[in-house]
Amino acid sequence: MEPADRPADAGTGGTRGDSASIDDDTTSGRAAGDGAHAVPAATRPLARALVAAVGSRILVFLVGFLAAEFIGVHGLPVGWRFPARAEVFTGWLGSLFNPWAHWDGVWYIKIATGGYADADGSTAFFPLFPLLLRYVGLLLDGNLLITSIVISLLCYAGCVWLLYRLVRRDFDESIASKAVIYLAIGPLSFFLQAVYTESLFLLLSLACFVFARDGRWRLAGLMGLLATLTRSTGVLLLIPMAYYYYERRGWKLKKTDSHVANLLMVVEGLLVWMTYLALAFGKPLAFSSAQAQWERGIGAPNYTVTRAVVATVWGLRKVVSAEYYRWLWEAPRPGSEYSNLATNVLNLLFLVAAALLLWYGARRLPGAYSWYALAALAYPLFFPSKYVPLMSYPRFTLTVFPLYVALALYTSDRPRAHKVVVAVGVVLLIAFTAKFALFSWVA
Repeated sequence: MEPADRPADAGTGGTRGDSASIDDDTTSGRAAGDGAHAVPAATRPLARALVAAVGSRILVFLVGFLAAEFIGVHGLPVGWRFPARAEVFTGWLGSLFNPWAHWDGVWYIKIATGGYADADGSTAFFPLFPLLLRYVGLLLDGNLLITSIVISLLCYAGCVWLLYRLVRRDFDESIASKAVIYLAIGPLSFFLQAVYTESLFLLLSLACFVFARDGRWRLAGLMGLLATLTRSTGVLLLIPMAYYYYERRGWKLKKTDSHVANLLMVVEGLLVWMTYLALAFGKPLAFSSAQAQWERGIGAPNYTVTRAVVATVWGLRKVVSAEYYRWLWEAPRPGSEYSNLATNVLNLLFLVAAALLLWYGARRLPGAYSWYALAALAYPLFFPSKYVPLMSYPRFTLTVFPLYVALALYTSDRPRAHKVVVAVGVVLLIAFTAKFALFSWVA
């Protein structure tokens, strides 16, 4: 196993209390001499986190099942679905499992089944997740739907463990517990068990943080490489890796050594994908050009945000005008305008909430957390979509784990705020899960 660098000095750069003794995942030594009372006190935050982590999955499965069973999916274009492999069950089993392969899930299962093709948009989806589906699916008789749900749930379990472990070491059990709870009951946390890359990407990101924090650069670089093969935003893990690397060296460039080469493994993941695309289709940037299918372009973040605000205001004007004219004579409602308006409003709300949490955590989180969160939240703003500039932005915030830590810090001494966050999170989680299960766009 790769030898780790020396531990960072306690209290520097936000890695507060980081010492060799903290590396032990047990709570031994805490409240020594308390006897039988020490164990229950130490395990209560962990128990609360586990209850939320498991209970939220049961709730999400139940809501998805009820929505699919009693409302169902109606009137979808044939090209949006893949019944042969993504809707393999019928009856109540179909209502339980089929909803989790909606939207991008159809793409991943198609890619795992037939591979990539040129100019059909499939190259926008990075290869690690469909590769896992294809080959792990052999163990489950080729059932890619069940395979993907199992992979996502296993990755979700790993996310819960790593997030709790990482945050507990940088703060304490209470903050770690709340961070896990907010992840579990987040409004879009149903994606963590769907046929999406969210669970896998978050797991690899957290593993990269843990290894980089410990100075295990080869493993951190490997996790970063795999994360980049999962989603393009994986390259941003170079930021916290570099932060931890130079923090351990007192921010002195002259102390750079051979371990710095492991940081470049993050970029190598992107180069591997580009090499495949060049060999297969002669287009190393096909993953970028494929975004045209979703009408994405390139723009500055301030331009994207401005367009999002303008699109929301303009959409509201159209909807209000349409409703006004309906008072005068019978006319159908412009369905797409209502849908775009709702999506734009939701996207802006998530952008504002994420920005506020980023601002609150800026002076309270370790530097590696804050800089990574800033980059991860800014990255999608460079690629606006035509009619919904912040398309999928709420889902992109799901894997930015420092936001959960910032929220946990905010509610740490505000019990009423914690209850409000949990209540709102659960209500929105139920609503968005039902919407997704009906093959209606969420994020």
